[in-house]
Parts: sequence; C-alpha cells; structure tokens
Amino acid sequence: MKNLLFTLLIFITINAFSQNKSVNDKPFIEVSGQADTLVLPNKIWINVLLTEKDSKGKKSVEDLEKEMIQKLREIGINTDKNVSVSDMSSNFKFYLLKQNDVFKSKSYSILVGDAKTASNVFIGLEKIGISNAQIEKVENDQQKNIKLLINEKAILRAKQIAESFSKPLNQKVGNAIQINNFDYLNQLSGNVAEIRIRGTKTLSSEEQTNEPNIEFEKIKIVTSVQVRFLLE
Repeated sequence: MKNLLFTLLIFITINAFSQNKSVNDKPFIEVSGQADTLVLPNKIWINVLLTEKDSKGKKSVEDLEKEMIQKLREIGINTDKNVSVSDMSSNFKFYLLKQNDVFKSKSYSILVGDAKTASNVFIGLEKIGISNAQIEKVENDQQKNIKLLINEKAILRAKQIAESFSKPLNQKVGNAIQINNFDYLNQLSGNVAEIRIRGTKTLSSEEQTNEPNIEFEKIKIVTSVQVRFLLE
C-alpha cells in the first residue's frame, strides 16, 4: 500500500511538472504599460505651534488657543471635528537657565479641504499674531479608487504595445499568464506638495484685496504593469 501511494505521488508530481513545462515552452511576449493622472489634494493638514515665548509670556497657551479656535470658527472650520492637539511640551531648556522662565507650547493639526481655506487659515492666524504655521501633509481621499482606474488603463496600454509587436509577425496576443504591478505616488502622505503663493502677505484693511493666493501642486499618481502574454 505504501509503495502504491508513493508511486501515485510521484505520478502526480511529474504530471504537474509536465503541465507547467508545456505552458513555459509556449511562445510569449513580455511588455510594460504605464498610466498616470494628476489630482488636486482635498485633505490638507496645517500644523500650528502655539508658544508662550512668542508673546514673551504675556499670553498663556490657553489664551492663544481660545483666540485661535474663535478665529478658525469665523473662517468656517468645524473645530470640534477638524482641529486636534498633536503635541504638548514645556521648554525646560529655558527653565534650566532661568528658574522663572518656563515657556509652554502646544501643537495643533488643522484639517481643511482646499487651498482657499488653507490660505484663509494662514491669514486669519497671522491677524491674531500666530505665525508658527506650516503645511504638514496633503492627500486626496480618492487615491485608492483612482489607482484602480489607472491600473485598467496601464494594462490596456501593455496589450496595445504587445499587439504592435506581434501584428507585423502575423501573430496574435493571447491570454496574459503573468502580471506584475508597481504603484508610484510622487507627492503622498508625509510629503508636502509644492506650494505656490501669489500676492502679498500684507494684512491691513486697505490691502486685503492683495491677500495671498495659495495653489497646491497636483498629486501625480502613476501605475506601471509588466505583463507576459502568450503568442498565438
């Protein structure tokens, strides 16, 4: 019985190997296809640092926070949903040098949906004396769905390339027997997209018509596929 089972296993293994070998022996063509698209970021995180040192200790972090929250609400930002604390610390370096100088700081993350709102945040914060603000990261919330769409375009492009080679040889492109996919994102989470600022930073009432216009560089999503087609 053991000999019969052993013989059966050998037969199955050899049979499977023969099938794989027959597939690999067939003529094939291997090509690459690529597709890309540009999308505007619709999720922009702004990091704001409030520190008592900037006001020379005249305002506490709590007072600065109240002013910031009020200004953000005036702009139209849902502070309960889109404003969060990202870090809290005390500057102990100053404490070691001067026993009475301990400047607390607090870091916030503000989420906005477009460049215009981001511009309004920078302008509004500067009006109340808060200047420690910068773009932290940008995203588009449809990136995953967009990747699926351009994957289809990339593989169709690969098939077109394969057909351009096979047609002069009077051969046809058959089934795909191997597909490798590579995704790229030149400006993604964690990386700040390029920002272009036009206009002036003057915030006086006489010059508010020249408020800065912030434009975000579009996020480029790229997908590349490597496909092996059978030739018929």
